[in-house]
Amino acid sequence: MFRNKNNNRASNVSLAFSDLSFDIVVSVFANLIFFKAYFQTELRLTLLLFYLISVWALYLADHLWDAKKEIAPLSLRSQFYLRHQSKIQVAIGFSFLVALLLGLVWEWKFLYQNYPYLICFLLALVLVVKQLSPIPKEILVSVFYTWGILLPFSNAKGLPPIVVLFFLHVLSNVLLTYQIDRERDKLQNTNTLNLWLSPNLAKGFAILVFLFGFSFLCFCFYTQTIPFVFVLGMGLSYVWLGFTWYLIPKPSSQKLFSELSYVPMFLPAIIFFFSGLR
Repeated sequence: MFRNKNNNRASNVSLAFSDLSFDIVVSVFANLIFFKAYFQTELRLTLLLFYLISVWALYLADHLWDAKKEIAPLSLRSQFYLRHQSKIQVAIGFSFLVALLLGLVWEWKFLYQNYPYLICFLLALVLVVKQLSPIPKEILVSVFYTWGILLPFSNAKGLPPIVVLFFLHVLSNVLLTYQIDRERDKLQNTNTLNLWLSPNLAKGFAILVFLFGFSFLCFCFYTQTIPFVFVLGMGLSYVWLGFTWYLIPKPSSQKLFSELSYVPMFLPAIIFFFSGLR
């Protein structure tokens, strides 16, 4: 009985962790730290906080919007958001104000230098919300997520192999995760690949992208195009994602562990930190 209570408590905690998008925040943190180490670029604390708080506010707002327009039967996440709607709205408003303060006071130069991204992102966001986007949502999410993560790193221009590997990981992650919400996206008429492809074709395309990325990673390891420590971090992220989709059957757990598949990308920074202590 006590074991069941502990299991239920752990399940509730992990579900809330995912519902409140803390897994997304951890993943973004891991991505930024990984590329900071790879491109040997300093990340200001204010910029890091701006990223993490902005992403958290954006995902909270997106999930709340989805909950409000979802048609019954509601998903567990939507039920959670509607049940705690007032608290989540306060969290969104507060985090938005903090992000705005960080951006306008400390990171105005960064925002000004990257205004083309901000304009494109806002335009894409409006098109998705108004259901006018001609591009499937999976593609938009993957492109803007990758592009946004790489904005602080000027060395990322020219699509070096590590960037291609990261994008393919993000795309395969998004494609696989969106399979969980396939029926909900159809009901809401959201422009995703699920509207155009059968379940088998959509999953097959996601696996093809994953295998292409992993094969390219092996090629980079063989040719020593990328330092081993970064191949290791990226490779473990790929392996984590693969194991998640073949060993974890529960959809909510799949989502959580898929987002956390970026955690191994902390590894290079951890290795460099401890090697510097010697």
